[in-house]
Amino acid sequence: MKLVLETESSLLKIREVLEAVDVFLKQNPTHPQLHDDLALVLAEVFSNIARHAYGHDQGIIRLHLSLVGDGVECMVSDYGIEFNPLALDDMLPDPDALCEGGYGWFLIKTLTRDLHYSREQDKNILQFLVAGTPMAPVDSGTIATGLPQV
Repeated sequence: MKLVLETESSLLKIREVLEAVDVFLKQNPTHPQLHDDLALVLAEVFSNIARHAYGHDQGIIRLHLSLVGDGVECMVSDYGIEFNPLALDDMLPDPDALCEGGYGWFLIKTLTRDLHYSREQDKNILQFLVAGTPMAPVDSGTIATGLPQV
C-alpha cells in the first residue's frame, strides 16, 4: 500500500498530514509503535522544512509512504534551501546549550533506518525507513530514543 500527499509548508498543515498518515496506517496491519514513531519523525521533518527550507516563504512539501514488511519507507521532498541533515553531528545535544528545539534531527536519526539525503534539480529529497518493531535500547541507562531516563 502507498500514500502520496502534497501540502503547503505551513506549521498549521502538519496536523492534517499526521492525521492522514494515521488513517492510512490504521487501514493496514501495522505495529502500534510505528504510528507514534512515524508521527514524531514526520512532525520533525515537516516542521524543519516549514521553518528552515522555506523560511517566511510558502512552498510545497511532498510525502510518499510505502508499507514494506514491518515498517514504512518514506520520501519527503521540497524545493526549499539546500540542507543535508546527514552532515550534522550525531551526538546528543547539550540541554544546557539549547534555547529552543535542537533535538529534532537527533530524534529523526534515532528513530529511522536507511536515512538518505540528495539534492536533485533544486529539490531536497529525504528518504528513510521507520521500522514497525521497537528498536532495542542503547544500554540499560537509556530508552529506545537514546535520551537518558529521568
